[in-house]
Amino acid sequence: MASRLANRLKSLSPYVDEKVFRSLQKRLENIPLSERRSQKIQASKESRTVKIQELKKTLQDHTVETLPEQKTENTGLAKKTKIKVNFDQWYKKNPAELSVKPIYKTLPNAKVALDGTTPEPRFIWKEKDWPNGFPDSPEEAKTDVMTYLEQRDCYHRLKKLDAKDFSVGSIVAVTRADPYIAKGKVRFIGICIAKNHWQNTLGATFTLRNVVDGEPMEVNFQLYSPLIQKIEVLKHMRRHRKALWYLRDYPPSMSTVNEKMKPVPYTEEPELYVPTREEKRKVKAWFDGLWKAKRR
Repeated sequence: MASRLANRLKSLSPYVDEKVFRSLQKRLENIPLSERRSQKIQASKESRTVKIQELKKTLQDHTVETLPEQKTENTGLAKKTKIKVNFDQWYKKNPAELSVKPIYKTLPNAKVALDGTTPEPRFIWKEKDWPNGFPDSPEEAKTDVMTYLEQRDCYHRLKKLDAKDFSVGSIVAVTRADPYIAKGKVRFIGICIAKNHWQNTLGATFTLRNVVDGEPMEVNFQLYSPLIQKIEVLKHMRRHRKALWYLRDYPPSMSTVNEKMKPVPYTEEPELYVPTREEKRKVKAWFDGLWKAKRR
């Protein structure tokens, strides 16, 4: 008994005096064991009754009707009161604080896609064979007015240019108006190394790369700009990557296109570019030379 009391006193305070310890020990020895147990039981009962009363008070605020106590015929014991809660009323008083986000993303210029993924652009003029080439109203196209007007301008601009589809890796020639040149226009040929995702909006762009007189050049064009007079797809090709920025580190011969190149017959399905053994050997020799130059 004394050892247990000493452990408790040590856990409560390290500065317990020995006289205090002795006086507490004498008090506990004078109280009989039966009285101690009865005191503990009575204290636990009081705490239980307090908790039950608090629960009853909280339930009374949300209850609608209560059934009275009924005595059974055989035992004569009283049943506990049953409480029915009106859940609709309870939810009105305590509305949910969390709002569940939709798992799908809907954009006017894109098809429905899962949230967190990049949605696919929506080309209205390609979705269906419209009688006039383009729907007559936003309701027919199932979109808002701003998207309808924007894509209609895109469609008419492409129809006037008679521009064909091309992908990243294709060889394209663009004729653009330039008031600072005697001819009034300039023609640039290059490999398409990048296209921005939203090609169905007026902000669509694409980048051509070529090496002219030993100097690499990259020109970023706006697809629907009024300055562009003509877009020619000289060779419809594609590569495994969505962007060909790696050509900046490759040998200049990999991104060089002859300005006098004649167009190859256009095909709806682009041809896959596969590098030859000679090209792979050139690339390896190029990087080996760069590594040796850095080591010096």
